[in-house]
Amino acid sequence: MNDRNEQKPDHRVSIKELAELIGVSTDTIRRAFRKGEIPAIRVKTALRFDLDEVLRYMQRNAEARYGTKACAADGTCRPRAGTPSPRTGNTGAQTTAIIPGGL
Repeated sequence: MNDRNEQKPDHRVSIKELAELIGVSTDTIRRAFRKGEIPAIRVKTALRFDLDEVLRYMQRNAEARYGTKACAADGTCRPRAGTPSPRTGNTGAQTTAIIPGGL
């Protein structure tokens, strides 16, 4: 058989499609491409993104930035190493007395 017929299907998407799929703006996609955070190819003047490759790059970038994966392959999640949990409850703001009748 012909090798061209045995290739995997093309999963390239446009900037707009990628933004909708991962839930960000098109400006965010363009910025990430310019910074080299996600790969793309040019088709004439348009950018096309391989969705699987973009997701792999995003995972690697997150691991490099935060140290470890947020969730394991089996679906169990644990806090990231070295990242303290955000404080809840007391914000440290001073309490004020309520003055009846206003000022």
